[in-house]
Order: sequence, then C-alpha cells, then structure tokens
Amino acid sequence: MKSRLTTVLSLMVLLLGQAASLSAELPIDTVKDDKIRQALREVSLQLLFGNPVITRSNARDIAWGLFNRGLSQERAAMGYALAMQAVAEASMKLDREALWHWDMAQVMVPNLRAELVQSYSGLVGMFDASPFRDQPSAIEHLSAEGEWLPSEGGTIQAASVSQKAAIPSPSRKGNALVGQRVKVSYLVDTQGRTFSPVVEEGSENTLAVFTVLESILVWRHEPATVDGEARWSRTGGAFSFQKDR
Repeated sequence: MKSRLTTVLSLMVLLLGQAASLSAELPIDTVKDDKIRQALREVSLQLLFGNPVITRSNARDIAWGLFNRGLSQERAAMGYALAMQAVAEASMKLDREALWHWDMAQVMVPNLRAELVQSYSGLVGMFDASPFRDQPSAIEHLSAEGEWLPSEGGTIQAASVSQKAAIPSPSRKGNALVGQRVKVSYLVDTQGRTFSPVVEEGSENTLAVFTVLESILVWRHEPATVDGEARWSRTGGAFSFQKDR
C-alpha cells in the first residue's frame, strides 16, 4: 500500500480521554454484559496510554473469545473490539490489517462510523483518508495509477488462492455456524495479499462473517496478471456451513 495511515497519540486520547472529560457516553457503554464491557474499557485504557501491542492482543482475544463461545448476540461488543484492534494496528503501521479490521467492525456495527464521527472525527478521518477505505475508492485509485487489472486487452489471468487454512468453528459451540452462509468479495494486490473486504450476502450472520473474514485476511493468492504482469484485482466467494456428518 503506497499511502500509510497516520496515527498520533492525540487520537488515542480522543478515543477515551475526551469522552471522560466531557462525560460523554462511549459506544461500549451500550454493551450489556458487565464482564465484556469492563474488558473493553480496559482495552480502551491500554490504547489511551499508548500500548498498541498489548491493545491489539487483548482486543483480538475479546473478539475471538466471543466467537469461540458462540455468542452471536454480542455483535456490538465484537465490533468494538475489532475497532480498537484496528486503531492499535494503525499505530503499529500495520495498515492492511488495520483497514481490514476497521471494515469488519463496521459490518458488525453498521452505525459505528456515525457513532464515532461526531466526538472522534479525527479517528474516523484517519481511516477515511486512505484510498483503501472501501472497494470503489481503492479501485478508482488503482486504476488511476495503472495498477488495476483491465477488463480486456492482452492475456488476462484471474487471481487464485494459493494458500489457505480451514475456516474455524466456535470451539465451545461447534454447531453454531450450521445453516449460515456468507458471500464476500475482496481485493488482491500484486503480492497476493487481501484488502478491502465487502460482505455481499449474509452480513447478519455474525459468527460466520467473523470467521470467514478473519480467515481470508491471512490467505495468500497468485495475483491476477495481464500479459504476465501482476495487477490488483477483485475476487471472492460464497461460504456455506453444513452440519458435520
């Protein structure tokens, strides 16, 4: 990615400090489970005091913990954990992962951006400034740079998955995904990495969305080519979960 997210400590202060000083309610206050809400608050404090590595690890643990327990009703908590993980990754200059988890957070909490933009416009603006904030913006940017796969002309080879792992099910509730289906699209760069996921169908299937997108993040691809030259492209697929026989 050519443009790097810019993260400064003042944005971390905005995430919690401004809300505390103005007695404004943070979005995580809407999480009903006391233990989960407290865990999210602790991660917020870690972010505030500039511990992005610890923040990332603990936010990730919260999200995966909710998934492995099969707690699909805790969709908002999962979304807030993913959002904090994204901010931590941005401060660690893990731009691809940060944008990916920011997108995931907005799938989980569709009004997340609106919840944050008034009090935390700097935080939202940090992600909005990237041309990879969504697929249309990324494609427009890449086309202008001559890096996008053309629709015709030359010998075109589509991107293909070269390395992937099994998509996990919740460890404590093995059948939680049964009957769920998710269709996603995403971009693949010239190195075979994934960017800019979009849930085309099944966005209401919380657990399936989480495990599919977390898995695709680490997949590797053979990039698309035109006349042997690697280009960015869009690909995707549908994932259905059936009961084991």
